[in-house]
Amino acid sequence: MNTINQNIFNTFFSLSIDPNIASISLFVSNILIYILFGIVFLYIVLRSKFIFPHLFMAIGASGGAWVVSKIIKYIIHIDRPFVALGLTPLFYESGFSFPSSHSAVFAALSTVVFALNRKLGILMIFCTIFIGLSRMVLGVHYPLDIVGGYAAGVIVGLVFLSIMKSRYAVAFFGKSL
Repeated sequence: MNTINQNIFNTFFSLSIDPNIASISLFVSNILIYILFGIVFLYIVLRSKFIFPHLFMAIGASGGAWVVSKIIKYIIHIDRPFVALGLTPLFYESGFSFPSSHSAVFAALSTVVFALNRKLGILMIFCTIFIGLSRMVLGVHYPLDIVGGYAAGVIVGLVFLSIMKSRYAVAFFGKSL
C-alpha cells in the first residue's frame, strides 16, 4: 500500500513542473479556500431561513474537523512527503501530514452544505476534491492523507448534522433542522 501511495503522490507532484498547473494548485490551496468560505457564509446569510443554526453548523463542523485532524496528526506522526522524500515543495507546510486538515475541513463543510442545498453542495464537493488534489501537486500530502482527511471531515459533518436534527437543537435553537 505504501508503494501505491507514493506512486500516486509522485504522479501528482510531477505535474508541479507545469507552471500553469502549479499556479492553479497554489490558487486552489491558498485562495479558493477563502472564497469558498465566503460563498457558504453569503449563502447562509442571504438565503437561509435559519441563519444562526446553519452558521453554527457550518462553522462547528469545519472547526470540529480541523480539531479532529490536528488530534490525529498529534497521535499519528507521518512526515510530509517533501520531508520524507527530500523534495522541494511548491509551498511549505509545517507539522505532520496525516490527515490533511484542508481536506477534513472542506469535507465537513461540503457535507453540511450538501444537506442545506444540493446544488451548492455538489459544487463544494468538486472543489473539495480539487483542494485535495492540489495538496498533492504542491508536495505537502500523500493520497492517503487526503482520503483520511475526507473521511474525518465527512464523519464530523454527519455528526454535526445529526446533533442539529436532535432534540438538543430544539432546546438550544427552538426548532429542529
